[in-house]
Amino acid sequence: MQSSTPQPGRPDPSNVLFDPFQSTVTQGFWTELSDLKLGTLRLSEEPLTISGFWGPSNYEGVPPQLQVDNESFRLAHSSAEVSVGIRAQHEVPGTLHNLNSIERFRAFQANKRSAEQATALQIWQDILSGAAEAQPRLLQRFLLFTFADLKLFRYHYWFAFPALKPPAPFTLEQPVAGLTSAFGPQLAAKVARACQSWRERAHTQLQPDGKPGTRQPAWLLLIAQDGHSARCHPLLAWQQVKREAAAQQAQDGCAPEAAAWEPGRRRPDGSVQQPRVAELAASMDPSALAHSAVHLNLGLMRWRAAPALDLEKLATAKCLLLGAGTLGCAVARTLLGWGVSSITLVDSGRVAYSNPVRQSLFTFEDSRGGATPKAQAAAASLRCIYPHVEAEGRQLTVPMPGHPLTPAELSQAEEDAAKLDALVADCDVVFLLMDTREARWLPTLLAATHGKLAINAALAFDTFLVMRHGAPPVPDAGFLTSHEARAGTSRSSGRPGSAPQRLGCYFCSDVVAPVDSTVDRPLDQMCTVARPGLAPIAGALAVEMMASVLQHPAGIYAPALDTSGAGFGASRNPEEGQAFSQCTACSACVVQQYKQQGWQFLQQALQDPKGLEDLTGLTELQEKAAAAAELMDLDHAGSMESAGALEEGGDEWTAL
Repeated sequence: MQSSTPQPGRPDPSNVLFDPFQSTVTQGFWTELSDLKLGTLRLSEEPLTISGFWGPSNYEGVPPQLQVDNESFRLAHSSAEVSVGIRAQHEVPGTLHNLNSIERFRAFQANKRSAEQATALQIWQDILSGAAEAQPRLLQRFLLFTFADLKLFRYHYWFAFPALKPPAPFTLEQPVAGLTSAFGPQLAAKVARACQSWRERAHTQLQPDGKPGTRQPAWLLLIAQDGHSARCHPLLAWQQVKREAAAQQAQDGCAPEAAAWEPGRRRPDGSVQQPRVAELAASMDPSALAHSAVHLNLGLMRWRAAPALDLEKLATAKCLLLGAGTLGCAVARTLLGWGVSSITLVDSGRVAYSNPVRQSLFTFEDSRGGATPKAQAAAASLRCIYPHVEAEGRQLTVPMPGHPLTPAELSQAEEDAAKLDALVADCDVVFLLMDTREARWLPTLLAATHGKLAINAALAFDTFLVMRHGAPPVPDAGFLTSHEARAGTSRSSGRPGSAPQRLGCYFCSDVVAPVDSTVDRPLDQMCTVARPGLAPIAGALAVEMMASVLQHPAGIYAPALDTSGAGFGASRNPEEGQAFSQCTACSACVVQQYKQQGWQFLQQALQDPKGLEDLTGLTELQEKAAAAAELMDLDHAGSMESAGALEEGGDEWTAL
């Protein structure tokens, strides 16, 4: 019997109504989607299986809430029982369609009817096959269409909760009566306790209901029973409303036609529905926004240009910059662009008035009074530019050969050398960016001693040099073999089967020890006089070389010429040559001497660089070269005398 006569213009009060979910999307869901899109999905638009979580509403007039959050991706393939145990909510399956552009999103939105019908058909097939009886959550599938504007942190989305519409409405056989009025308060209380106990036990036919009320009872179960004989089904709806429990009855029907897209937002004039938009930028911490934006630009490289790019290697590389001047500032800024998060700058100077216009990390305020150390000012500037960087400035002087130390300076020099040794040992990459040639000697020796990648950059007026140093003189054979096997090349030419050869350093082309290069020099030769545009170019190339070497499977052992395509871009430079066995900075004898004697060896080299020539055999080489030159001079003189005698004899013969 129908409950009442419908009034004109109003729905029949005896009809059972479908009440869709109301969606809730947490910020964690968008964060997880952003990471997934940037790092894994990239240009793919393949649909993803996700999970939604919902619980029955406890208040009349409030629809049930379906929530998606960061767990929606991780729990998508877990069982309903596990999900319920973790979240104390009900897990339902969903499909996410994330589109690559707003135009694609709008085009997909125009054809959303087909996606809705496909999901409805899937629900209908689950009903007919019996899968929905084994897993009732399959009756509550949902769709989510999104476009993630990762640059502006703006997310367009639209939910769909497909539901099957019967050809004729489900109706109430009789008005709903409360348990208390039907059975009395004592029996109603017993039924409530029994329902609670029954709910705690896993019954396969127990299906949570959504919104409390009299006209939306067990819609999903009514649909699911459509494949069985048409008859009345008494249903007990267990609803934890802020009042008494109720028993309700409903009648079933059938028709696999889908409906129920969630209402979107309307234009100001109320005319056309639009997708919902989540604007996260205003609610996010500016520091977090900067962090995401930096990694966005880098992550986009992997979509098409460099799919194999390992950003983690670059982000975790500890970089030591020796020199915080024109080159140091240029290198530091480029490192930030690559997402490097650990930068230590070393310099002994202070910011001068001439520095800010050429050195991009300093301002006029830093040069006031000359009181701000360069290293600390540069580190502070890096943190202002990118708050997530771990930038540290160290003010110390690098001991240099040919710069004799007074007894009062020895203690400070020893302390500075020990600090520099510790800094090199703790880093992954050393950048040599100092003003003079001899200032690079000790860092070169320390990089060879500790097996660190060293990148050297130097400026002249209209030229510059960027090169990387080779591997340590006595590398670990097992490590070298494994990396060369992966690279498929030797250390030198990149050709399989080539003899292993080590790349040289900045000093390998010298046949003399480094000395003081600033003695008796005018001002234009003591200062770095270079075209202002060269430093950014050289600094950028130095960082690009570092990125290429770190991406190569062989790392520091990457060959100078690599045609295997194993690395990322060019890791070579025309200046890279073979190591010199008598080099004063990276040869095996110098490294071994430093390991054995430490500061004692350094002190001797600083006070008398000639000792380096004796140690490496350059003295003997010079003597042999001098003797050979003298012999050549004698030969040349003898040849000239012979030529003169022949010429004189020729004249006499002509006279005769």
